[in-house]
Amino acid sequence: MALTRVCSWLLFMVITQVVGEDAQSIIMSLMPDSTFECANTTCLPFDNVTTSNIRSCQLACLTQSQCTAATFHRSTSSCQLFNNMLNQNGNMLADVDATSINVISGTRFPPG
Repeated sequence: MALTRVCSWLLFMVITQVVGEDAQSIIMSLMPDSTFECANTTCLPFDNVTTSNIRSCQLACLTQSQCTAATFHRSTSSCQLFNNMLNQNGNMLADVDATSINVISGTRFPPG
Protein backbone atom coordinates (compact mmCIF):
# COMPACT_ATOMS: atom_id res chain seq x y z
CA MET A 1 0.00 0.00 0.00
CA ALA A 2 2.81 2.40 0.89
CA LEU A 3 4.63 1.59 -2.35
CA THR A 4 1.48 2.35 -4.36
CA ARG A 5 1.12 5.67 -2.55
CA VAL A 6 4.77 6.61 -3.22
CA CYS A 7 4.50 5.65 -6.90
CA SER A 8 1.27 7.63 -7.26
CA TRP A 9 2.89 10.65 -5.62
CA LEU A 10 5.93 10.44 -7.93
CA LEU A 11 3.68 10.12 -11.00
CA PHE A 12 1.72 13.18 -9.85
CA MET A 13 4.97 15.18 -9.46
CA VAL A 14 6.17 14.20 -12.95
CA ILE A 15 2.85 15.14 -14.56
CA THR A 16 2.77 18.44 -12.64
CA GLN A 17 6.31 19.25 -13.80
CA VAL A 18 5.56 18.45 -17.46
CA VAL A 19 2.33 20.46 -17.49
CA GLY A 20 4.08 23.40 -15.84
CA GLU A 21 6.80 23.65 -18.50
CA ASP A 22 6.82 26.77 -20.68
CA ALA A 23 6.77 25.20 -24.15
CA GLN A 24 7.36 27.59 -27.03
CA SER A 25 7.99 27.18 -30.73
CA ILE A 26 8.60 29.25 -33.85
CA ILE A 27 9.46 28.48 -37.44
CA MET A 28 12.67 30.09 -38.68
CA SER A 29 14.32 30.44 -42.05
CA LEU A 30 18.11 30.12 -42.13
CA MET A 31 20.29 32.12 -44.51
CA PRO A 32 23.83 30.70 -44.42
CA ASP A 33 26.79 32.92 -45.31
CA SER A 34 24.79 36.13 -45.03
CA THR A 35 24.19 39.00 -42.65
CA PHE A 36 21.68 41.83 -42.55
CA GLU A 37 22.66 45.02 -44.36
CA CYS A 38 22.09 47.78 -41.83
CA ALA A 39 21.97 51.08 -43.68
CA ASN A 40 20.24 52.85 -40.80
CA THR A 41 20.10 52.66 -37.00
CA THR A 42 16.77 50.81 -36.94
CA CYS A 43 18.76 47.69 -37.75
CA LEU A 44 20.64 47.61 -34.45
CA PRO A 45 20.31 44.43 -32.38
CA PHE A 46 18.46 44.72 -29.08
CA ASP A 47 20.73 42.08 -27.51
CA ASN A 48 24.09 40.41 -28.13
CA VAL A 49 24.67 37.04 -26.50
CA THR A 50 27.56 34.60 -26.60
CA THR A 51 26.47 31.19 -27.88
CA SER A 52 28.47 28.12 -28.86
CA ASN A 53 26.56 27.30 -32.05
CA ILE A 54 23.68 28.25 -34.35
CA ARG A 55 21.20 26.09 -32.41
CA SER A 56 21.93 28.02 -29.19
CA CYS A 57 21.43 31.28 -31.09
CA GLN A 58 18.04 30.03 -32.30
CA LEU A 59 17.11 29.13 -28.72
CA ALA A 60 18.19 32.60 -27.54
CA CYS A 61 15.80 34.10 -30.10
CA LEU A 62 13.04 31.69 -29.05
CA THR A 63 13.25 32.81 -25.42
CA GLN A 64 12.85 36.50 -26.32
CA SER A 65 9.27 37.24 -27.38
CA GLN A 66 10.31 40.38 -29.29
CA CYS A 67 12.96 38.56 -31.37
CA THR A 68 12.11 38.58 -35.09
CA ALA A 69 15.59 37.81 -36.46
CA ALA A 70 19.11 36.87 -35.39
CA THR A 71 22.60 36.62 -36.81
CA PHE A 72 25.17 34.10 -35.55
CA HIS A 73 28.88 34.82 -36.14
CA ARG A 74 30.90 31.60 -35.95
CA SER A 75 34.35 33.14 -35.37
CA THR A 76 33.26 35.15 -32.33
CA SER A 77 30.42 32.88 -31.12
CA SER A 78 28.28 35.99 -31.12
CA CYS A 79 24.51 35.97 -31.55
CA GLN A 80 22.80 39.26 -32.37
CA LEU A 81 19.06 39.41 -31.68
CA PHE A 82 16.85 41.84 -33.62
CA ASN A 83 13.28 42.95 -33.04
CA ASN A 84 12.68 45.17 -36.07
CA MET A 85 13.76 43.08 -39.03
CA LEU A 86 10.51 42.33 -40.84
CA ASN A 87 10.91 41.67 -44.59
CA GLN A 88 14.69 42.14 -44.63
CA ASN A 89 15.46 39.24 -47.00
CA GLY A 90 16.29 41.67 -49.82
CA ASN A 91 18.81 43.56 -47.68
CA MET A 92 21.45 40.88 -47.16
CA LEU A 93 25.23 41.01 -47.45
CA ALA A 94 27.51 38.04 -48.15
CA ASP A 95 29.48 37.03 -45.05
CA VAL A 96 31.00 33.53 -44.88
CA ASP A 97 31.32 33.80 -41.08
CA ALA A 98 27.63 34.51 -40.43
CA THR A 99 24.30 32.76 -40.59
CA SER A 100 21.18 34.90 -40.36
CA ILE A 101 17.84 33.71 -39.09
CA ASN A 102 14.37 35.13 -39.76
CA VAL A 103 11.38 34.20 -37.62
CA ILE A 104 8.52 33.47 -40.00
CA SER A 105 5.72 35.82 -39.06
CA GLY A 106 2.70 34.24 -37.37
CA THR A 107 4.48 31.03 -36.36
CA ARG A 108 5.37 31.87 -32.72
CA PHE A 109 3.52 29.66 -30.22
CA PRO A 110 2.25 30.85 -27.91
CA PRO A 111 1.94 34.27 -29.58
CA GLY A 112 4.14 36.92 -27.96
